[in-house]
Amino acid sequence: MEIALTGSIAPELAAPPPYLIAGGFRLVELAALSLCEAGKVIIYVEEKIDLPLILEGCRFEIREGTPHDVPKVEVGCVPHLLKTRNLACGGTRINLGGAEQAATPLESLADIIESNVEIMQAAFARLRALGVELIRGDVRGDVRGDAYVRGRVYEYTYVEGPVVVGPSSAVLPFTYVRPGAALYYDSKARDEVKNAVLDAYTRKQHGGYLGDSYVSSFVNFGAGTNVSNLKNTMGLIRPSYASKGYRKLGPVVGEFVKTAIGTLIYGGRFIGPLSHLYGVVDRDVPPLSIYKDGEVVAMDAEKAAEYVRRDLSQFGRVDLYASYLRRLFKKSLF
Repeated sequence: MEIALTGSIAPELAAPPPYLIAGGFRLVELAALSLCEAGKVIIYVEEKIDLPLILEGCRFEIREGTPHDVPKVEVGCVPHLLKTRNLACGGTRINLGGAEQAATPLESLADIIESNVEIMQAAFARLRALGVELIRGDVRGDVRGDAYVRGRVYEYTYVEGPVVVGPSSAVLPFTYVRPGAALYYDSKARDEVKNAVLDAYTRKQHGGYLGDSYVSSFVNFGAGTNVSNLKNTMGLIRPSYASKGYRKLGPVVGEFVKTAIGTLIYGGRFIGPLSHLYGVVDRDVPPLSIYKDGEVVAMDAEKAAEYVRRDLSQFGRVDLYASYLRRLFKKSLF
């Protein structure tokens, strides 16, 4: 089976859209999981990047390029394939048998967070059908409900599924992990995490609340960093990158972001890749910038490139340096 993933999801990050995470797995993995019962799946993407993958139980290969004769699926429609092989979604029409089902594309990361628990449950159902053992990691804490565990759950923790704890990831002692949380790969979390994505090599190792949020790769949260996901008025949070409002929504945090101790981030904010935060963040923060005391200052480009190199070196991923430089510095958005 061959399939091509096309289109975008707002807001744009440094990771190509097919590598975004929904329901605890990258969209390329969800596409494979939806179709791999029939054998090996070939997935075409516009741009390939060597980010970690954690899916087990499926044979799939990712190739760069979009052949004209391969069925195309919008990235925002991929999670719907977990429920049907005959899908009408946006510009996507794919029929592999069964009655047709119509669905609306997930247009933003806020849409993904809103549907994250449901997507995770559907992914787990597919994994079970394939005979994949969900818990194969080191579990010493209390895990209730469904959990895909390949990392470590320490003592004195409470994990309430569905959750994903990927390879080399860790739920640190004295932590409460709530449904929808995904510690994707080599990510660490302490204190409280609820319905939030932590992509690869991200650190939240100190006290602070993280809920209904999307946190990209190579992010570090300083001690006492907290996010808001609910308005005092109980009204809808309306992020700048989406066309609708959400009752609960934290921030979307781009790659290589760093927060200082005591940072507070308002709900629905977009924190652009490679930005540094200090204090109370009550607005969107552009990529490659420093936010402090309500003011935004552009980051020096040479220093920013060095920060990327240092981060990648710390995790032994200098091989990604050229790719991130191209995505961060050579596109008009950034």
